[in-house]
Amino acid sequence: MVESRTRNVIKNSIASVIFKIVYILSQFVLRTVFIYTLGNEYVGISGLFTDILSVLSLMEMGLDVSMVYALYKPLAEGNQARVTALLKFYKKVFNWCGIVVIIVGVLCVPFLGYIIKDEPNIVEDIRLIFIMYVLTSAFSYFLIYKSILLRANQRSRLISKWSSIIQIVECVIEVVLILLFKMFFIYLIIRLIMSIIRNIVLSYIATKNYSQYFSHNSETLKKEEVRYLVKNIMCLTAYNLSGVAINSTSSIFISIFVGTIEVAIIGNFTLIVNSVRAAIEQIVNVSKPSIGNLAATSSIRQQELVFERMNFISFYIACFCSVCFYTLLNLFVGDIWLDSKYEISNNIIAILSINFYIAIMVFPVESFRTANGLFIQGWFRPVVMAIMNVVLGFLLGNKWGVLGIFLAITISRLSTQVWFDSYLVYKIVFNKKPWMYYKDYVYNFLFTLVLCLFVKYISKYVEFENVYLNFFAQFILAFLVVNTIFLAVFGKNPNMKYILAILFHRKCS
Repeated sequence: MVESRTRNVIKNSIASVIFKIVYILSQFVLRTVFIYTLGNEYVGISGLFTDILSVLSLMEMGLDVSMVYALYKPLAEGNQARVTALLKFYKKVFNWCGIVVIIVGVLCVPFLGYIIKDEPNIVEDIRLIFIMYVLTSAFSYFLIYKSILLRANQRSRLISKWSSIIQIVECVIEVVLILLFKMFFIYLIIRLIMSIIRNIVLSYIATKNYSQYFSHNSETLKKEEVRYLVKNIMCLTAYNLSGVAINSTSSIFISIFVGTIEVAIIGNFTLIVNSVRAAIEQIVNVSKPSIGNLAATSSIRQQELVFERMNFISFYIACFCSVCFYTLLNLFVGDIWLDSKYEISNNIIAILSINFYIAIMVFPVESFRTANGLFIQGWFRPVVMAIMNVVLGFLLGNKWGVLGIFLAITISRLSTQVWFDSYLVYKIVFNKKPWMYYKDYVYNFLFTLVLCLFVKYISKYVEFENVYLNFFAQFILAFLVVNTIFLAVFGKNPNMKYILAILFHRKCS
């Protein structure tokens, strides 16, 4: 049983990582074709409307996780009636979510003029484009409830497999048609059709594998059970609220205070940073089942030891990537990918790098908080964080533009999530105060900051006329400097010794 569970985790994790890579590459290709064929106006509108719909789909984020958890026990016990009743309830909820998205989306149409500072110079009606995005988002709810059964039954690799295939087919069709007809509306139609096809395919696979759970004549959930599920959904939605506020509102603020063209330009950089963050997050997610098992079977000290090691690894990754972003982002976008007119100020890149660092350093805390079921205890934190980010986004965005908008994210995260979630984990899980964690966090943050400035400074003395050779040389410089200084400063750190022992297959405790 344990071996089968482990095998499922490995297969699902590999499939999930492959899908994430496929998705990132397809978005990179699509964005490049958009920029050179349709222009920045369409890229900006696409990014803006995608983020608006992410806000509208907030409730679904809580639904997804809570529904999967609710199915674990009845599936393990073979309680077919219970599973069927849950699926019937989920179907109704998801259908209502789709309807609500359509209604709220239509109600948002008259306010588009307030969100878009300067209406872009495009052929299509901006309101019709937004409606297409709304329909695509809404239709993604219908039939998709069945795929939750695949995830709960440790078959999420089937979702990743078919999603990857459909994503590749969609990307190829969209690229070919955009290049041939140079029409944005064709892209929107294909996007809507492929979303429907994805739902139909996943629904068919779930029905084929688990037809016994889709009986129309089944029991229904009791009112107390519905209330319990709704409570879990609301708690998880509160936590996802902060994620939406951080990741999906920046382009809305940029559109309001600066314009959709700037949304497109900044989006080139956030696409790279967020893609790296998402890839690392995917790897972290692989470890969550093991952390959950650790929380249930190991001592407090063993949990804390694993947390410290995980935190140190996150620090190294966050430090190295932040240095590379601060040093190389403008070089990559301006010289390798696009051209120099797409470069942005070093101050904005610095804030993007800091926000990336903070996001990566949150992963270990988030993993242990989730593994130990700490949702209700801190439900108000994400709400406060989301409100703070929106308020600061308006205030600082109005004063300093793009820099202020991203600075709002930095302030809201540091003043809520960074200190409170770690406090929660240390107090409830480790039964101790987190002062040493705070001390190390400040030291490591300052260390990364100094390292970024140092590598940026010496990179001026390593430049070549060939853009590809120059980029490669700058990367090698960053790699060598970061790793050399890291080993010199942290070589005697127990966590560093543990990591080196694993890398070089030495015996470690």
